[in-house]
Order: sequence, then structure tokens, then C-alpha cells
Amino acid sequence: MNLAQLRGGGGSGPPVTPAPTPVAAGPARRTAAWLLAGVLGVLVAAFIAWQLAARPDPYDSVAVLPFAVDVPAIAYLADGISDSVIDRLTLIRGLRVTPRASTLGFKGRPVDAKDAGRKLNAAAILSGTLVERGKDLTLRLELFDVARQRSVWKSTYEIPATDLPHLPARLSADLLRELRVNPPEAQINALGRRPTAHDAAYRAYLQGRFLWNERSEEGLQRAIKHFHRAIELDADFALAYAALADAHTTLGYLSYVAPVGAFPVARPYALKALELDPSLGQAHASLAYIKFYFDWDWAGAREEFARAIALNPNDPVAHQWYAVYLLATGDADAAFREIGTGQRLDPLSLAINTDIGFHHYYNGREAQAIAQLQSVLGMKSDFLLAHLWMGRALVETGRYDEALVETASAERVAPGWPVLVAARGYTCGVAGRKDDARSVLLEMEALSTHRFVTAYGVALVHAGLGQKDEAFAWLDKAFEERSNWLVWLRLDPRWKSLRDDRRFTALVERMKFPS
Repeated sequence: MNLAQLRGGGGSGPPVTPAPTPVAAGPARRTAAWLLAGVLGVLVAAFIAWQLAARPDPYDSVAVLPFAVDVPAIAYLADGISDSVIDRLTLIRGLRVTPRASTLGFKGRPVDAKDAGRKLNAAAILSGTLVERGKDLTLRLELFDVARQRSVWKSTYEIPATDLPHLPARLSADLLRELRVNPPEAQINALGRRPTAHDAAYRAYLQGRFLWNERSEEGLQRAIKHFHRAIELDADFALAYAALADAHTTLGYLSYVAPVGAFPVARPYALKALELDPSLGQAHASLAYIKFYFDWDWAGAREEFARAIALNPNDPVAHQWYAVYLLATGDADAAFREIGTGQRLDPLSLAINTDIGFHHYYNGREAQAIAQLQSVLGMKSDFLLAHLWMGRALVETGRYDEALVETASAERVAPGWPVLVAARGYTCGVAGRKDDARSVLLEMEALSTHRFVTAYGVALVHAGLGQKDEAFAWLDKAFEERSNWLVWLRLDPRWKSLRDDRRFTALVERMKFPS
């Protein structure tokens, strides 16, 4: 075959069939092409979504749930580790960290991360289990992405006993990496600081904080022993000094001991903590508490509260305490804004939500106070402080029987607490149950033989009975004992029968409230 034949030219061989002429595609072929393009588009979109899911934006909020334990004996360690991680993370600007008070409702029960994320309004949920292995520990952690409804990180930490003080800093750094948060170097350095290098000192501190959280008189006294032990083992342990200050001021604030036996004892511990670590916001708040409730140093207290908040603006307790201070000084609007900030930071805190009712009460909004406190009792039906303030609000509306029911509910939780006994006596007095009120005075006299009974409370019962001279005599004693309750002298509606007396005006002047 020659070249011409191959090219389909003339010749003796059979001709080559010419290639078919292309024709336009039909409807079926166009449909197939569109389907193929659609499938490719879906695949590309899925790939992009997968990439976004694999590399999400930084999380803006996280909740660290109480860690589960395999044996009750290490519950204080689990709580202490999770609390320490929370404390560190609150230092990170732009990251909202659910405080411990709001996560406590998930303690001791199976965790549904989706439910927890919804209730706590958190983008990510960290849960964990602490297991004891002889002297060592194993901590298993899981980070759950609430929006994507899936686990995004799991890790197991084998913790030799000597590494325990280092653990919270390590966990915090690892968690920030998984949350894709890149804080400034100064905040990273703050995260890495170890509270102490001494394992036994750290354990003693954690045991003390665990007991301090109970707020009972016995628990506070036992906590103080643990904090002292921590300091004996490490004399430079700033957090332990701040914790000692908090334990003593709590004893004084709750009238478990006389103010002069609590606040002056707390002061050197707060100052020592600040000497060791001037950037410790907790210690500034502790010192502010002393200046406010005992020194009545209004300017000094404001300065320390402001410093505490500047150092850690994400600490809801600092905002809560500052709100109380602002209310006592007469700046009600600023106080309500401040307690609102505390609630936004810790929406499920029983104490903060109760304080909102407390603010309504002291501003004469009894109906709002009652509604707010009812919502708190819906969260926890036996919450002591909510019953206390509910009783006081009901008294102001003339619902004395209901008020006494609330006080009785509180007394079942804290029997013999003089603050509640005084509330009961005042209510009986203004309700016209004079014999019952006089019986309460005898009850308080008997209590005073073996425990501290605040003169402020005795004065209240006399005021309820309409005994003005006796009430002023006991108010003078309250001033001499430096009663922390006197910061409410101007706002407490239970003194309304005394306000037009010149002796009341003189006492207010002695308090030197800021104008």
C-alpha cells in the first residue's frame, strides 16, 4: 500500500472511510454534563466544609466541667485541677470561660456535652476523669465542639505526684492550642507560672480550697489548717496566703466569729500575697474586701477592687464584690450594671443571681427581688442565701407568715446561725408577735455564751419590737465591734422606724459614707 492509499487518495485498493463529521450534542448529553458538574460541585463544597471543620475559627468560649473521679478521696484534687485551669483561662482576653459556680450543676452525674453547651452557652465543653494509680494520677480529657456536635480532641495525662503543681499550666497551654487561641506573650507567661514547686504544699492548698467552698464554719476552720500547712511547706506560696485571707474574711462576713477576730487576722495574709505577687488579682480583691467591710476605707476599697478587675476582667466574683461595694456607697445604677456583668460572665451562679435579688431589695423593688429569688430557688431549692433574702423581701411587703416560712427553710440548712435567728426575731416583732420576738432575744443571749452573736442582729430584734433606746444601744455596740453589716445602715429598710431620730443621723455620719 502506497502513501496515497493510506491517505485515502486514488489507487487500486479499497477507499478509506472518512471520519464522521461532528454534530451538536443532544438533550440527553447536556443533562449528563450538568449532572456531572453538579456532583463535582457538591464534592467540592463537601471538601471545603471538611477543611473548615478540620480547621475551625478560634473558639470564643469554653466550659470546663467538674472532673469525675474513680474514688471520692481524690475529689479535692479533681476540683482543684479544674478550678486552676479555669482561673488561668480567665486571664485570656477575648475567651469567655464559664466559671466554676455555673458548672457545678454537672458535678457527679453523666455528662451530656450537647446539653451542657446549650445550658452554659459555651462553644466548647471540656470534660475529664481523674483516676488514682498509687501515688500517681491519670487524667483523661475530652474537648467537645458544641456546634459541630463532635469530639475534637482527646488526651490522657500520666501525672507523677511530683508533677501535680505543673499540671494546670500544661493543661491550659494544651487547651488553648486546641481552642486555636493565640494570646499575647504576656498572657502566655502568666499561664505558665507555677503557684508552687512543692507537691505536698499544692495538695494542702487544694484540700483547703475544697473545704473553703463549703462555706460552713467547720469547713472554713479546717481549710485554714490546710492553708497554714501549705505555707509551712512553701513560705513563698502567694495563692495560699490569699486563700488564708479569704477564709478569715469569710468567717467574719458570715458572723461565725467577731469582726475583730477575722478581718485584722486576714489583712497580713492578703498583704503578704501581694508582696510575693503584685499581679495576683485574687489578693487585691481580698484586700478590698477588708477595706470595705472592716476598715470602712471607701476610697481604698474602690482602688483595690478596680485593680483586681483590671488584672482579671473575666473574674465574675470580683465584679460581684465590686457591685456590692458600689451599692453600699450609694451608686445604685453602677452597682446594678456591675452585678449584670458578673451574671453575664457566670449566668448560672447561685450567689450572683441571688445578689441580683439583693440589689432589687436594697433599691426598694421588692416584687422584682421576690421574682428573682424565686428563680434562684428554682435552680436550687435549699440555697441558704436565697431563702434569707426572700424572707427579708416578703417582710417589706407585709407577708410575715411567708417570710417566717422562708427563714425556717434557711434555718434547716444553717441551724443556730445568729443572722437567721435575728431575722426571725425582727419579723416576729413587726408582725406583732411580741412574745415570740422576746423569746428570740433570750435565744440570742443563750447563743452568745458559746459563739459570736452580732450586736447588729440584736439591735434589729429590738427595732422590730419598737424598742428604740435598746436598738440604738446595740447599734453603738455594733459600731464598736466593727460589724460588717453596718455598711448597709443607710439602705437597710428594717431601720425605717429609727431614721428620723438624730441618733441614727449621728451613726450614719460616724460611718463616713462617701457622698
